[in-house]
Amino acid sequence: MSDAAVSTKEESSLSSLLQQVMEISEAGTGMRANFDDLTGVRYDIPAMHIDEDHEHHVCPFCLVAKTDPGSRNDCIRNKIAANWIVIRRKAGLEGICHMGLFDLVEPLVIQGRVLGAFYYGSVLIRGTEEESLKRIRAYCAANDLDPGPYEKALKEVPVIDPGSIPRHRESLKTIVRLARFLCESAGVKPELYKIKPLKLPYLSAQDLPYVIKESMRYIYNHVNEPFIVKDLAAHLRCHPDFLSRKFKHYAGVDLSLYLRQVRIEHAKELLQNPKVRIDDAAEQSGFSDRITFTKVFRRMTGQTPGQYQRQFDRSEEGPDPHNVGVAIREGIYLPSKGKKNAGPKEAERRRLSS
Repeated sequence: MSDAAVSTKEESSLSSLLQQVMEISEAGTGMRANFDDLTGVRYDIPAMHIDEDHEHHVCPFCLVAKTDPGSRNDCIRNKIAANWIVIRRKAGLEGICHMGLFDLVEPLVIQGRVLGAFYYGSVLIRGTEEESLKRIRAYCAANDLDPGPYEKALKEVPVIDPGSIPRHRESLKTIVRLARFLCESAGVKPELYKIKPLKLPYLSAQDLPYVIKESMRYIYNHVNEPFIVKDLAAHLRCHPDFLSRKFKHYAGVDLSLYLRQVRIEHAKELLQNPKVRIDDAAEQSGFSDRITFTKVFRRMTGQTPGQYQRQFDRSEEGPDPHNVGVAIREGIYLPSKGKKNAGPKEAERRRLSS
């Protein structure tokens, strides 16, 4: 094997080191780890490259909460508040979000500067399940939301014992120590990094730039086609990096993750029919093969496609009208602030007028 080949192999191994440790910490615990890179430092260190699933809260419950723009807005507010606290304190914290899920947070501090925040959790604490349920119902009542989908998703959230929190805290600190070591080994100069603005993105449909609205429209209308961000950018005649940055700024989520969410929600709607083959659901949701589809589906829902479909084997009920897959089909996305989701006729009028 040539020196170049050995170097490439070693670089490939190192590039996923942080993610490997994060995944090991997750295995068998029910906990989920993610890194909110507040400065972009990980882009300069190959060993800190992580996938989109480890950049955000993407547990099945969080994805349900983020299907409603107002609820997603509050999720962002919670994270902004947590980030500001760890930036000021330069120390970790633990807490429960507005929907009742528990998280541990630890900052990545290099030479006295906070460069990012690691989150570890998205779980329930045993003994607090009823309190979390009350919190969800109160939130839904205050925001005119149907609590049904939230309550259903809450039943699937992992539950940990209060006594295990110190152990989980140490696991999170180990991840942070590794990240700090990688930064220091790479000679990172923290004074060169600035914390990105901690503010809410625009969520009102009329405030979105044309390129963002057209991206969403194209994704919904072509969800069965196996295109990627590069193809979408080519359709819109812009650079993929430009499109991704714009989308993240205005929609508050990575474009590639958003695309996967739409595909998986479409697949879930298809799989509610027990007669639909998993291979067909994968193909009709834009996945090139069943292996990739199963991996992504399990990562985003906590179940394999087969496990999910078996829930509907004896069910004669139609699709849940609050399922985001139905909203996608009807073209209901990012409604104006202060307004309820539009019905099919109003959604069609909006598409034609936009």
